[in-house]
Amino acid sequence: MTLKRSPIRRRSRAESARLRRYQQARAVVYERCGGYCEAGTPWCNGRCEQVHHRKGRDGDLVDRVDLLLGTCEPCHRYIHSNPALSYERGWMVRRLGENDE
Repeated sequence: MTLKRSPIRRRSRAESARLRRYQQARAVVYERCGGYCEAGTPWCNGRCEQVHHRKGRDGDLVDRVDLLLGTCEPCHRYIHSNPALSYERGWMVRRLGENDE
């Protein structure tokens, strides 16, 4: 007698739901920026190609549209390479506590 087993999920239902919310948030960001980079660093090529998480990708922050920034690839690299300037310009936001905005 063989037991019938259900297949193992690759992702949990919660993770799948989180990824769906993130994809929806990305679509909103791409629509908001109209295809243009929102950062405008010295290396900007002008095209919105990636989404930058201003406050990191932890937990529920991943789908907060107000914390996402449409960037080109050179700007995204520049933002992460120059954290002091990025915090000053608002391209990155410090994580203070869980409930802090």
